[in-house]
Amino acid sequence: MENIKIAVIGLGPAGLTALKSLREEGFDAIGFERRGESGGLWSFSENATFTSALNETVCNVSKFVVSNSSRPLVGFQTRGCADSVCFVGKDYPPYPTGPQVREYFDSYARHFSLLDHVRFNTTVNRVTRNTSGNAWDVHVTNSNGEAILCFDKVVFGHGCESVPVWPPMPNRDRFKGLVMHSQAYKSPEPFRGKRVLVVGVGNTACDVSLALRRHTAKLYQGYRRGRIMVSRYLDNGVPVDTQFSWPTMRLKYFLDDKLPWLMTRLADKMLTDKMISDAARFEPATAGISRKERLNRAGRRVREDWRLLPGPSLAHTHPAVQEDFIPALHQGDIIPVQGFKDFAGDYQILLQDDTIVELDAVIFCTGYDLDFSIMPEMDMDGAGGLPLQTAGDACKEEPIDRDDIGEADREHKRKPHLPRLFQMIFPPRWASSVAFLSWIAPQENVWCVCELASMAVAQIWAGEAAGSATEQSYASLPPVDEMNAQVDAYHTWWRGEWEKNNSMRSGYVRAYSFYRFLHDAAGTGLYDHLDHMFSGRGWRLWWHDRELWTWLAKGPMNSYSWRVLDTNPKGIPGCGRKAWKGARKTLREAYEDYEEFRRQAEARHKQSEA
Repeated sequence: MENIKIAVIGLGPAGLTALKSLREEGFDAIGFERRGESGGLWSFSENATFTSALNETVCNVSKFVVSNSSRPLVGFQTRGCADSVCFVGKDYPPYPTGPQVREYFDSYARHFSLLDHVRFNTTVNRVTRNTSGNAWDVHVTNSNGEAILCFDKVVFGHGCESVPVWPPMPNRDRFKGLVMHSQAYKSPEPFRGKRVLVVGVGNTACDVSLALRRHTAKLYQGYRRGRIMVSRYLDNGVPVDTQFSWPTMRLKYFLDDKLPWLMTRLADKMLTDKMISDAARFEPATAGISRKERLNRAGRRVREDWRLLPGPSLAHTHPAVQEDFIPALHQGDIIPVQGFKDFAGDYQILLQDDTIVELDAVIFCTGYDLDFSIMPEMDMDGAGGLPLQTAGDACKEEPIDRDDIGEADREHKRKPHLPRLFQMIFPPRWASSVAFLSWIAPQENVWCVCELASMAVAQIWAGEAAGSATEQSYASLPPVDEMNAQVDAYHTWWRGEWEKNNSMRSGYVRAYSFYRFLHDAAGTGLYDHLDHMFSGRGWRLWWHDRELWTWLAKGPMNSYSWRVLDTNPKGIPGCGRKAWKGARKTLREAYEDYEEFRRQAEARHKQSEA
């Protein structure tokens, strides 16, 4: 393994765990990061071309769920802090802040001695197949200039939020105010005393508006369609994501696959009801007004006054997760308006309802595209009505000229390009040497899923490298034709959903088969011991190890469980990730910490209701 060189591009959550997993299997893996530190977008940068979480950003996943498998977020020790031992995370709130997340990833990199194998301040411009066809040329730029480095394999963990998406702006030159994408937004100071429009209603758009609201003269939020938006907490103060245990989510994914029409309706209704219930918390507590009437009032505000409902289905995208956006609408700090249509004058913009608004600045929070041009030979499309082409060719397409189309066609969208990736990770043609970790849009915490995918990649490649040297069955990929057939099926499904609603998120996983593939390839052993209630699996664990069953089946779903079962005690390459001796103890402590937090939160809620 040590003779196989692997380049890991990007040192955010995906790249860090990939570097750790690959080196753990003995590969000579080296990381490349264009920033000066690890953490990806959680590493704040003033560079306008670097997407960064703001200092005010709050993580959307609670500390009870978010940690990587062998490095707890809360209450752990970290090496490398002068002559003392530093404790990180003891006082983290239920949902960590941006700086706290950055601190966690830095400690993760240091604890596993990953920084010795990283080239910081190095930009990877592109990756191409070498002339011999047996390795990859990685084209980099750093302070020493440009260079071409040769690697046997490449893992792309460069993030899905690197290329900003802009709406059509045919009359941009008429506007004399400031126009920027949220990627370039770093601070509210340049907007003090100004009239600002924030375009969009996703998490980034809401975060930007909330950061601006105490600084601007007037703050508008422009959006064409609504968005399901929920609080991180239940009414009793318990984090929402702690309610979804391993068996519960396995059942959901099973029903999603077998009864998608029913599950979509149920999930949308559940989240819509929660959204209205969350909004009702901020309705005036007028004497004599019943809970039902408060819900009705909140529902009218959400649907009519703010137009937040209806929004895209959970079958197509994730909900926004916010605590303070709806209260800001209540208070009038943020004024909701129709979506951006065009620039109309020196300091004027035109909205979708043809209203003209006087503005000094517009901030477009309109999302990002994953940059597949970094690998020009990457296969794209080839199913669902689009011809097969490479990423290099797809990036050469001319954009639609919005000045040449009629008003009735303003909503026209070019069909998006999709990469040909088996299980959202492996390009079939290059599956033995290329893996992407940034296109995955899971229904679970993306950090943990990327780590699971990293384990799977490491095991599959280790199994291929070991080959017939092992007698035991090892992780492997199906034949190329079978992988291509699966990719075609996914593309056809995805494009069908996109035609229903253009909000369909690129890379949205089909969870039922996806997670089973990852766990089987990584060798966690979880599906063999515990699944949904109809599977029959779990009784043996319940009988022989009631404690472990309780932590897994009743507690919040976290990734410590991925290393608790020793499925590969002999350490055979490709036959399962290494178990972590501290996993069982950490699972117990995580369960106990959550239970204590839950009891205290419920007690406070009961006291406030009394």
